[in-house]
Amino acid sequence: MRQAVARAPGGHYVLDQARAVEDILFEDLQLRLGGMDSHHYLPGPVETSFGEGGGHDKSLQSRFAALAEQSLEQTPASASARVYARIVNQLLPDEVRILTAMSDGSDIAISHLLARGGRFKNSEHRVMAFLSRVGNESGVMLADAVPHYLAHLFSLGLLDGGPEDNSQTAKYEAIENGSEVRSACERMRKESRLRPVFIRETAHLSALGKAFWAACSG
Repeated sequence: MRQAVARAPGGHYVLDQARAVEDILFEDLQLRLGGMDSHHYLPGPVETSFGEGGGHDKSLQSRFAALAEQSLEQTPASASARVYARIVNQLLPDEVRILTAMSDGSDIAISHLLARGGRFKNSEHRVMAFLSRVGNESGVMLADAVPHYLAHLFSLGLLDGGPEDNSQTAKYEAIENGSEVRSACERMRKESRLRPVFIRETAHLSALGKAFWAACSG
């Protein structure tokens, strides 16, 4: 099958990506078999010593040296595949649903709730962020976590922000009239005498997000 793929147009590029992903998965398996995942702290230099001679553990140096050697042999395609493989390992199923919904290149409406006023009239702080209807539209299983999902996708560089889209006014109003958002606004007015203010934005796949989607969706 590999020979058939290699003969097809762009086949070598596909094989390079496949090999790079296989390398990542194999390295991850090696770490798990070696018990590396059992350590949830960073040991100091003294704690890395072993044996009566007090010699230092060479595993980090060996792995670093292996990566340095691989850096001389890798291609742009294999380097990209490694980046994409690392991103895949950090995604949740619901986040993939959101990416799928945004894969057509459309902008989604996002609103942030700020509290403004108080003793210093110009002071403000963010109360709720990354509010969106994209979770309902994409069928995520945990709708309450959509703000977290969107923040994570932004942190991975898969999404870019943009200005308010006036053609999506109805969606912004639906977001801002949600029961939880209305309750937050009411508490804000009654308990702290602050004024709720909404900042409307949009989000879309970034250049990295588009390349990542193209590589992963086939």
